[in-house]
Amino acid sequence: MKLLLATVSLATLFSAPTLALAQDALIVTSDDDAVELDAITVFGRPLGRAPGETATKTGAPVLETPFTVNIVSRELLDLRNVSNIGEAAETVSGVQRTIGFSGNQRFRIRGFQNISTLRDGFRQSVSQPEIDLQGIESIEVLKGPASALYGRFEPGGVVNFVSKRPYGWSGGEAFVVGGSNDYWRGGLDVNAPITADGTVLARLNVGYENAGSYRDLVDNEQLYISPVVEWRPDAETSLLARLEYLQRDAAFDRGFGNNAAFLDQPLSRNYGEDFMRIEKEQWVAGLEFNRRLNADWRLRLGGFVSAVDVPEEQFFNYGFPPLSGTTVNRSFVSYDETQDDLTLQAELYGRIVTGPFTHRLLIGLDHSRDELSYLNGQIAYGQPIDLLNPVRTGRPTSYLPVGDSHYDYTSTGLYVQDEIAWNNWRLLLGGRLEEVETYAFTADFVDPGVSRTDRPFSPRAGLTYLVTPQWSIYGSWARSSRNEGDAGLLESGLTPKPARGEQFEVGTKALALDGRAELTLSAFEITKTDAVVSDPVDFNLVIQAGEIRVRGVEAEVSARPLDPWTLVASYAYSDSEIAEDTNTFIVGNRLAGVPDHQAALWTSWAFDGSLTGLTIGGGVFHASSQAATTSNNLDLPGYTRVDLNAAYEFADGYEVRLNVDNVTDETIFITGGFSQIYPQAPRTARLTLSKRW
Repeated sequence: MKLLLATVSLATLFSAPTLALAQDALIVTSDDDAVELDAITVFGRPLGRAPGETATKTGAPVLETPFTVNIVSRELLDLRNVSNIGEAAETVSGVQRTIGFSGNQRFRIRGFQNISTLRDGFRQSVSQPEIDLQGIESIEVLKGPASALYGRFEPGGVVNFVSKRPYGWSGGEAFVVGGSNDYWRGGLDVNAPITADGTVLARLNVGYENAGSYRDLVDNEQLYISPVVEWRPDAETSLLARLEYLQRDAAFDRGFGNNAAFLDQPLSRNYGEDFMRIEKEQWVAGLEFNRRLNADWRLRLGGFVSAVDVPEEQFFNYGFPPLSGTTVNRSFVSYDETQDDLTLQAELYGRIVTGPFTHRLLIGLDHSRDELSYLNGQIAYGQPIDLLNPVRTGRPTSYLPVGDSHYDYTSTGLYVQDEIAWNNWRLLLGGRLEEVETYAFTADFVDPGVSRTDRPFSPRAGLTYLVTPQWSIYGSWARSSRNEGDAGLLESGLTPKPARGEQFEVGTKALALDGRAELTLSAFEITKTDAVVSDPVDFNLVIQAGEIRVRGVEAEVSARPLDPWTLVASYAYSDSEIAEDTNTFIVGNRLAGVPDHQAALWTSWAFDGSLTGLTIGGGVFHASSQAATTSNNLDLPGYTRVDLNAAYEFADGYEVRLNVDNVTDETIFITGGFSQIYPQAPRTARLTLSKRW
């Protein structure tokens, strides 16, 4: 709490001198007409998303929102020319990139693993689904517990990937990229009105990637296709339908084991086998209906479905320990996998005036189901390989069958939110009551399957004071809930009850330089209780006695001080701690993969005059050392990475762009699932040729 109080004072000093020239037309029409602060509504806007909508769903101005929300726009993604979602979020404070079990990109937010993500506000699990940037318009990060709106999430926050939508004129872009390590990628984005009156719009995105790697035996081939159609019969109604297809065939890279000896090996070294691969086919469909009932009320109905089929998954697990002398301990694993997500939503948005108070209301009902199955599992123990001179052993002649596993979650939630405006004050009150059914089955372990039903309530509240129309101070509180049905069984024979999280946050937000700069400073404390840990009496069981605590300070600036100059900067300090655990040796330790200090700076300049068409940019990304495991017996070294790029736009919409990443050839390691360590790319270069029309 001392940290939070100190930051309030610091926030006032940080923000006050910079706001005299700031103006925000979303909040007030003139400095003298303060009553307009009460009268603002977003329901008169054209149908569609408002930036930052992830935080409240209502489209309330970010300055009035008592939580930290970050927006990574398509413009910034294009300026940096990033190639995957992990790189895309590197400019956001408090977000660490990590590698998922199957090699897909995942995140930690404020110290907590992002177990699920949002796609256009709909829940999607992350074990297998891939997200291709070709279909993404922006990325929004809501920090802190999101359960009051979205249900089962970790308390650190949630990432919402906002898809591209059709627009009202014909246009498009095509590009091709070639780069280091046999990297090739091409993409097409085409938009056009289908009808002459513009009531039916369509957009098609296609992406294809065929890439080698700086890692031995690693390659990736991926195809992505996404058509979107939107029907706008009148100014009050919109119906949008989206379909995505993704196919991936890639090597299954398990990185390095969690032992310091691995850090001295060449980054290219792979302790897997050439037959270890993953194949997947993924279908995603979304439907969203919006109807503006009148100037103050709007109805939204939506549905989302995702189906991932992994017909073959061959990989190895590091042993316990991963290294004996110079022998790498391995077990080979094979199984099939399926993952399905379904979400249905119905939401009513409204505005009511009661005396001096203006209420922005949200009433929502949703139903979701996500299912994860591991099928035909088999394992071959005792497959060693040498650390210094790895010689492939090939596919084993026999495996031991381990059977199937199923984990299902079904939830129905009712959520309500009221954003109350009075003069310069904004009070947000909200909560979600849901019923969650959890089912878990694991052959020979949780057999027969067990289920439980929980009814958690997840509230949140926040208060914002608009010191001026361009400067706000806020404080908030929120709780989270998440079931961990795949963690094991309690002594009672049931799966664990929901783990709970709680966050306190204070901060300040400001617009400066006549609205050309946005500044945010915040401090927070998150505590997760009822965390699942091993039962000290029977290691085949679990108990809920864990507690994890993260405290931190975050600062961010997003600015265009001059028309040709773009600047994005962020800093995060995170103090993470395992406060309680049945393993007393790790109590007081840091969380794995969470650096104490993290900073990012990206800037670019677009020239004019004789150099018109030329843009140069660059970024610096820093992280201090981080624990590789919760035992804290190995620290991954800190790093500072420098990226540079230059682009030249010439006649008829053509552009050529050169990216050089990790210019100084820094050695970088990050953490991944099951305590693996993943070496990151050395110096690489990419050349892009694109055409826009």
